[in-house]
Amino acid sequence: PLWYTLCDRYGLYVVDEANIETHGMVPMNRLTDDPRWLPAMSERVTRMVQRDRNHPSVIIWSLGNESGHGANHDALYRWIKSVDPSRPVQYEGGGADTTATDIICPMYARVDEDQPFPAVPKWSIKKWLSLPGETRPLILCEYAHAMGNSLGGFAKYWQAFRQYPRLQGGFVWDWVDQSLIKYDENGNPWSAYGGDFGDT
Repeated sequence: PLWYTLCDRYGLYVVDEANIETHGMVPMNRLTDDPRWLPAMSERVTRMVQRDRNHPSVIIWSLGNESGHGANHDALYRWIKSVDPSRPVQYEGGGADTTATDIICPMYARVDEDQPFPAVPKWSIKKWLSLPGETRPLILCEYAHAMGNSLGGFAKYWQAFRQYPRLQGGFVWDWVDQSLIKYDENGNPWSAYGGDFGDT
């Protein structure tokens, strides 16, 4: 694809992510723990690696996004490492309790406090960094969700990025204005998002 060629030419780094996402599935690991889904997941990962492996802009392979963690992700991690040991593999669903990622990459981790989600608690950055024997780098795969005027808290995040050598930054999600202009009853424009159009 042209995008990768442009990244090669202009020196942009790429985290090349497989098109695997089961966002909102309950349980989240339903497909990655089901061997019937390994061929479909494997096809997406192998095609990505075979298509893009000669692009110097690709510095990290990603096993997808928000798809739980299970045997299929473990198998795909091992396959990538066997064909391309030169690049790290990351997967945000991997977390610290798995070998399916070379980079710990939590989503929306706060700096100081854990978040008590019922299914999967979200640990704070400080907790991730304090795990005994853990040496992998930590990069926030998503933080500071950019919707409307929601982009707050950067000072605290950037203080942590500077303070902890293993914490190597993060990716603001999602670097694009997700809104569409809608008008109120007086004709004034406002930024509308999913759910603001009668959708559910």
